[in-house]
Amino acid sequence: MSDFSQRWTTRLHQGFPLLKAMQVQLLGDQSGWQLAAPYGPNQNDHHSAFGGSISTLATIAGWLWVSELAGPGVNVVIQTGSTHFLSPLETDLIAQVCPPEASQTARFLHALQRKGRARMALEITVGDAMGQIAARFNAQYVAG
Repeated sequence: MSDFSQRWTTRLHQGFPLLKAMQVQLLGDQSGWQLAAPYGPNQNDHHSAFGGSISTLATIAGWLWVSELAGPGVNVVIQTGSTHFLSPLETDLIAQVCPPEASQTARFLHALQRKGRARMALEITVGDAMGQIAARFNAQYVAG
């Protein structure tokens, strides 16, 4: 496990007890990462991944992405979020942030520097290790 993934996994477990119960783990390093949660503690009574776990994992993946972009000492919160469920998921959950266009990232950083606050819209997918997408999460985060 990289220092980056260990640092974030520890922060997530200490800051969000729910994520510890879900057994969320950051996989990868600063250049490319995913959030993962095992199927076992995140399944429902229909023997598929619990929708709340899927939405939570996506929410935190976006929050982490914006937090890394904004830098240390900047508070990030979710403003709005919507999950579109595409198919049942019966394996470990993998959340991946779809990077926005470079111009959107530049506008975010410029606004954050100029005004001390900024908004970032993101799409996060949740699926399996084979790349099959089970849900799309669209959200807006506020940093400041």
